[in-house]
Amino acid sequence: MKWGKTRSETATPTPAPVDQGALDRAVGEALLIARAAAVVTVANRIVVHALRDGETFDHDETAAAVRRTLHRLAEEQRAQNTRIAGERSKALRARGRSRHQHDYRPGDDGTLWFRENAYVGVADRLDELRDDADYVDGIVASAVERAWGDVGSAVVTRVRARQVVVDDDYRDDRASRLAGLGDDLAALGDRRSAPPTGG
Repeated sequence: MKWGKTRSETATPTPAPVDQGALDRAVGEALLIARAAAVVTVANRIVVHALRDGETFDHDETAAAVRRTLHRLAEEQRAQNTRIAGERSKALRARGRSRHQHDYRPGDDGTLWFRENAYVGVADRLDELRDDADYVDGIVASAVERAWGDVGSAVVTRVRARQVVVDDDYRDDRASRLAGLGDDLAALGDRRSAPPTGG
């Protein structure tokens, strides 16, 4: 006669309902981060193809790169979902006190379930956005702007890094030019302090 269920027979508890408002906010914030990551990735691609490979900018090819990047980011979210699902499964079987912040216990079930839902929500939305021409074009435009800024900064840095060659005459005449500047400033000061004439 059995007096109770073994651990393997114990039913997995049904997770609490996810707060839809909180989930929408989490997905929205993650999508902003994913968009920024896509812009950086595609901008780097534009710079490399232009400077290293000498290729001209092709909008359609760059848009295709954006879609590939969004797909990769979606797959990363699904991989995170799978990882957290495994953590949640282990947490539900864990006993005793948590040893560190990532040593989950049954009390963490709601948090882990929320994360599972968030990862899936972000992945699904990224897949939808891959087919949104306006969204993709927006990333292309932002990537082009960033790439231009990066290249411009590199050029300015190179120009500033170069030493300015000063000829010997410039060095020799410096003292007399500074003395002359002092005379000019003194004369300007005299004119400003002098009382107005006429009138």
